Amino acid sequence: MNKFKQKFTSFLRGRNFASGAIVAIIIAAVVFVNIICYTLTDALGLYIYPVEQPDFSISETFDKPFGEAEERGESVSVTFCMEESDLKAHSTGAYVYETAKRFVQRYGDFISLRFVNLITMYDADGNDVSAELDIYKKDMRGNEVPIKKTSVIFRSGENYKVLTDTATGVGFADFYTLNSAGYVTSYRGEETFGSNASWVLSDDHGSAYFTVGHGESANLSLQSALVAAGYYVESIDLRSRRIYGTTTSDKLTVSEIMDKLSAAELVLISNPTNDFGRSESAGFTSEIDLLEYYRDEGGSFFVTVDPYVSEVKMANLFGFLGEYGISMFNYVDGERTLRQTIRDMDNGTQTDGFTLIADFGTDAVSSEIKGKLDGGNVILRDVAPLKLSGAAKPLLTSSPSSECFADGRVTDSEGSYAIAAYSEHTSDSGDKSTLFFIPSVFLTATDAMVTKGYANKDFVYALFDVLYERGDMPYGTSSIVYDSYMLENLTMGTARIYTAIIMAVPAVLAIVCAVVFIRRKNR
Repeated sequence: MNKFKQKFTSFLRGRNFASGAIVAIIIAAVVFVNIICYTLTDALGLYIYPVEQPDFSISETFDKPFGEAEERGESVSVTFCMEESDLKAHSTGAYVYETAKRFVQRYGDFISLRFVNLITMYDADGNDVSAELDIYKKDMRGNEVPIKKTSVIFRSGENYKVLTDTATGVGFADFYTLNSAGYVTSYRGEETFGSNASWVLSDDHGSAYFTVGHGESANLSLQSALVAAGYYVESIDLRSRRIYGTTTSDKLTVSEIMDKLSAAELVLISNPTNDFGRSESAGFTSEIDLLEYYRDEGGSFFVTVDPYVSEVKMANLFGFLGEYGISMFNYVDGERTLRQTIRDMDNGTQTDGFTLIADFGTDAVSSEIKGKLDGGNVILRDVAPLKLSGAAKPLLTSSPSSECFADGRVTDSEGSYAIAAYSEHTSDSGDKSTLFFIPSVFLTATDAMVTKGYANKDFVYALFDVLYERGDMPYGTSSIVYDSYMLENLTMGTARIYTAIIMAVPAVLAIVCAVVFIRRKNR
């Protein structure tokens, strides 16, 4: 027993134990840090990545609508559901606070800020706000709205709007642009703050419905643009006849769903991967029947599709589009029907030519939209050519030297292909329906909507403005775009890289310890 004790004591005091202990501690520390990074990333999902010089300046975008509202004696109050000191110290709220202060500096008493404590239910002036907050727990249409510490409430007169982050666990996601993984790529505080202030100043809030149930993938940036245009934004499932917003409706009757559609101003079909249902059965109302009903009532559409989705697979939807004079420019190779994309070496921004700067159409609508972009360009990637007939007109085109490309080869080289179009359909009763269509998912992708130097976001605003007659759009609002390198921080991919690098240290130490141990043993 004494010999074992002596050997164990000698081992504890020896160099081998010290080296092994250091290795174990370093490995444990690395694993612990990696677990923390992973937990935070998975739980929170939204981070502020520092930029060298964040620019919180406010443009002149809202001078006109705010000035007109002030002349009418109106004003906007903005309520933050946390104390001012907490907001200033909040990881994502600090940026929103800075933007709010800049708006107050620019517009004075027209915009006022309040800070309330959700625990005590008092504001900074000692006023009880519990009864007021109870009102905000339902929107102006009676749908339930959660109120959290990070909620922001805009109000003018009897109109109000609550922004509550339901996308992340951190808060204030409405003021940021998120990528598909839920991580922030830019801060767009001016656009969000100003647009929601404009929203409560207006009494004109039409419904905009995204269709769901067909694999659609509506981008958050497009939803934000709809809010800026003054819409209520919800989703509609024509197959199950349900409405999805902050709450989900019970299954509606055909008559009820038709009433909802009749009251809607816009239906968006965003990148579906499965077709809409059509039935020839007498007395059965299919999804295409409902779309046709909405069209014949004078409803408007905003449609984007992935250029690589087969037209055969989406026969019913493209049959519906064909009634507007819009179809795809397919290439038939024997028994195969191939989808084509545009390669434009003149307007290409990359060497392969598939990412391009679009030209504009030549008609009056195209010219009006182009004029609203103040010289900005629309950038597209992987876009298919269109065949247009009847009332359909091109809004965006490729250059005269562009060509169609499919299956690794050139299939057509006539150039100047239509790559985005609009059209009108007149029903038997004389009601006119307007439709915008683009066979590319890049127009409204997050990357494109906030890309510096390009005007995809303003182009979408111009569509709402000109085609759908939604005025006072926030053109030219700037975003704080985070460096792509910085965006990789605190993700598990980078954490794994850091782990691999740091793990090299204990690995080297382990090798050194093994060499020392073997050499000492062989002496």
